[in-house]
Amino acid sequence: MHVSPDKATNPLKAYITKTKNRFLNYSKISSQSVDTADMNVFPITPGQIKMAECLENELREICKGSNAIITRSAEQYVYVKLPSNINNPNVPSVMFMAHLDVTPEAPGQNIKPIVHENYNGGDIKLPTGITLSPETPEGTHLKNCNGKTIITSDGSTLLGADDKAGVTILVGLVETLVKNKKIQHGNVYMVFSQNEDIGRAADRFETKYVDGNPDIVIDVDGNMPDRFSVENFTASMIIYRFHGHDAHPGEGFTNKYGDALTAASYFIGQIDPTKHPSASKNKQGYIHCYSMVHPTDSTGKEISEDYLVKIRLRYFDKNEGDTLRQMLHNAEKLVVEAYPFVRVEAGTEMIQYENIAYTMYPGIAELIIKSAAKYGMTMVPSSERGGTTSAMMAAKGLPGGPCIYSAQQAAHSVYEWVCVEDMVKMMFITADIVKNITKMMK
Repeated sequence: MHVSPDKATNPLKAYITKTKNRFLNYSKISSQSVDTADMNVFPITPGQIKMAECLENELREICKGSNAIITRSAEQYVYVKLPSNINNPNVPSVMFMAHLDVTPEAPGQNIKPIVHENYNGGDIKLPTGITLSPETPEGTHLKNCNGKTIITSDGSTLLGADDKAGVTILVGLVETLVKNKKIQHGNVYMVFSQNEDIGRAADRFETKYVDGNPDIVIDVDGNMPDRFSVENFTASMIIYRFHGHDAHPGEGFTNKYGDALTAASYFIGQIDPTKHPSASKNKQGYIHCYSMVHPTDSTGKEISEDYLVKIRLRYFDKNEGDTLRQMLHNAEKLVVEAYPFVRVEAGTEMIQYENIAYTMYPGIAELIIKSAAKYGMTMVPSSERGGTTSAMMAAKGLPGGPCIYSAQQAAHSVYEWVCVEDMVKMMFITADIVKNITKMMK
C-alpha cells in the first residue's frame, strides 16, 4: 500500500484520515436520484452532475502522469481504466462498481455529517433527538466498532453511505494501484454509475468504456461485513391490460358489458396464495400483483374503462420462473372464459435484474474469502432476496458478480452511518483481490 511519507508517520492513521476526509467531501454533495413513472426516462439532478464532476476531477488529479483513462459520460457515469502492468493476456480483467446517486426514499438535502472519533460504545445521540443504539437493528454493528471513527448525519437526513462509502473505497483503490507500481494487476476497470437507487444503474452503462465485457465483476455496495452475495432473485415485471367496455349493467349481456375492474380482480384472485410474497422465504420465488390502476391516453387523461395490473416476478431457479409464468397464463385463460367481453392483453416481460450466479466467474467467491481472511474478516457467500447493480448489469448481458461490503449501515434512513476503519479495510481487501486475480487464468 502506498502512503506518502510526508502525510503521517503512522501509515494506518494516514489511510484513516484520508478516507474520512474523502467520504465527508462526497457525503456533503446532495446527489439524490429522482424516480419517474416512465422507466424509459433517465433523470439526472444537478446534485448528481456535481457528484460526477467532483469525482472526475479528483480521479484526474490522482491519476496525473499515469496511463489511466478517466471518462465522464453524457449520462454522468464516471469510468476508469487502469491498463494491465503485466505481460500476460490470460489474466482475467476485473470491473468494480459503485453508484453515485443517493436514494430518494429518505430526506437527502443539506446533509450535515458528524464525525464521532474514538467511539466508546453505547448510544449515539444526534442533534435532532434521535438515538443510534447498538441494541437496535440499525446500530447492531456498532458493537464491533469500539475505538473506531463513526460518521452519522445530524439525524434530519440520510448520510449517503449507500453508496458513497463504496465510491470512497474504490477511489482509494485507484490511488493505491496508481501510486504503488509494485502491485501487479491485469486490466482493472471502475464504473461509478447513476440512478441505482431507482433501479436504472444499467440503463445507460456503456461497454465501450470497459473494452466490452470484463471477465470478473464486483459490486461494492453491501451492508453486511460478514457476508457477500453470490446469487440473487431474477426480477421481472409484466403489465396486464384489461380492456373494458362500458354499458348499462341492466342489459349487460345484450350490450356486451366488459367489466374490466371485476375481470382484473378475478385474475388476481386466481394466483395461488402460496406464491404471494407473504408466503415466500429463503429461495422461494413469488408473484406480486402490486398495483391496479387506470391507464392514461396520450393527453394524460385516465381511460376509466380499462385497468392495468402490474406484476412482479421473483425467483432463483429458472424452472420456478417458468412455473410462475404458466400460473399467470392460466389465470389469463380463466379470465377470458369468465369475462368474454373483456379483452386481456399481456405486456412484454421486462427483466429488471438477473441472478448473478448464472454467469459469475468461477473461483471469484473463494478469492474474496481468502483476501478478506488476510485482513481478519470472515466473509460467507450468501443468497440475496433482492438485486444489486451487478444483477442489473447481468440483465443487460454482462457477467454476474458478487456484491461485497462497502461499510454502509442503516441505508435509506436518517439512522444511516459508516465506520471509517471498515472502509479502509475494504480498500485493503479489494487491493488484495486485484493482486490475487493475477494468479487466475482465463
